[in-house]
Amino acid sequence: MQGLHVFEPKTRTVIDLESFIPEDHLLRQIDRIVEPAFIRKLTTSCYAEGRGRPSIDPVVYFRMQLVAYLYGIDSDRRLCEEVHFNLAYRWFCRLSLEDEVPDHSSFSRIRDRYGEKIYEQVFHEIVKLCQQHGLVAESCSVMTDATLIAADASLNSLIHNDTNEANKEVESQQRDRGLKDGSSARRVSNKTHTSHTDPDATLAQKPGTPRQLKYKVHQSIDADSRVILDTYVTTGARHDNQPYLDQLQRIEHRYKLTIHEVTADRGYGSAAIIHSLQEQGKQTFIPLWSGRVGNSKYLSSGLVYEKEQDRFRCPEGKYLHPNPGSNRNYKRYVSLSADCKICPQASTCPARTRSCSPQRFVLRSLDQDFFEEVLTRMRDPVFRQKLSERMWKSEGLFAEAKQNHGLSRARYRGRVKVQIQAYLSATAQNLKRLVKAFCFLLLAWWSRRRMTTTHALHIPRKWDFSTRPNAITGARPMKR
Repeated sequence: MQGLHVFEPKTRTVIDLESFIPEDHLLRQIDRIVEPAFIRKLTTSCYAEGRGRPSIDPVVYFRMQLVAYLYGIDSDRRLCEEVHFNLAYRWFCRLSLEDEVPDHSSFSRIRDRYGEKIYEQVFHEIVKLCQQHGLVAESCSVMTDATLIAADASLNSLIHNDTNEANKEVESQQRDRGLKDGSSARRVSNKTHTSHTDPDATLAQKPGTPRQLKYKVHQSIDADSRVILDTYVTTGARHDNQPYLDQLQRIEHRYKLTIHEVTADRGYGSAAIIHSLQEQGKQTFIPLWSGRVGNSKYLSSGLVYEKEQDRFRCPEGKYLHPNPGSNRNYKRYVSLSADCKICPQASTCPARTRSCSPQRFVLRSLDQDFFEEVLTRMRDPVFRQKLSERMWKSEGLFAEAKQNHGLSRARYRGRVKVQIQAYLSATAQNLKRLVKAFCFLLLAWWSRRRMTTTHALHIPRKWDFSTRPNAITGARPMKR
């Protein structure tokens, strides 16, 4: 039949790889904004020139890593396969159709050679690029949150720290082998057991989730642009608020900015943290860690605290005065035994008794005035709005990272390698924020340019939008 096309699989064809990548493709947009030459400078110390086999170009390696985390490719082997078949990936990684894709077995060695520090510096460079393009202001507000991710280790990898106890557990498991409930009787904890496959992972869980070996990712973001400013990985058992103050100081020091406002959930709402932040001049939108904090039963009972005299007055008009004895972070107020002995309301008195003595006492937190101040602010509509924003901004980024950018579970073993994973995932998300802002401002600039040229008397100039503008703030691209 005339005109019928016959497919010739072995026919060699010369193609222009550049023509296959649409102008609005995410990888092309990233390529316009980011100049990866700094990667070679960061990795120079990791290579000895003139020795050994030719290595994988560091720029090619990091471009492949970006492809993996931008598109949720969860293994090095699969990444190499995808780059081999996908023209857009090849173009972005600077690999022609004749170039061989690096072997996946090299990636683990490169990751170990670079270590945490180089990935951290790459992450910082992208954040600084966001600063240069106006996404992060010199005075900014920061939101912080933490999330658990499953470690690459099972509960069966836990062994007792004591050798004798570990041997007993092994014997018990051998006896119970084949029984369905053989492993259910085993009691494990972070104090007594350690995973032999991943010693850095610890047991942790949230309500409604199974108890697993996990890591915790602590993340702080710019509240306006949602650019991730810091991501820090700890064991799963570490409390959310423990690295918090150090993380904020690290952000200010590293990027030479001032944090004027902080927002976080109840996990960060200790008196020590809020006090420290307010002393630094930061406005805090952090609720108290528990709804019971500052809500002493004495506040809603007949006992009335008289602040000027620093004493409590009972319904009978008698007083409880401060006692020199200390009780941790509380101040003790005691009554006179003679007053309480003849009191007609002794059976319903909310104050505590002292053994067999009729004397009563109450404990008032040394931070009670501060708690009441925070409780009042928590009822403010602005305060509630900030907490609502934190939910979809900060928690939304975690959901995005877990669903699309390789943070659903630990790919590797050891805190350092999971930290590398967190850096790459956060870098991918920051690049998306950067591209979105760049395209928005470029579109605004183009609209203004069209309005100007429409009313101009001379012929409008041609501009090449495929070149990299000097800044996202409206600098013109180079002329053709």
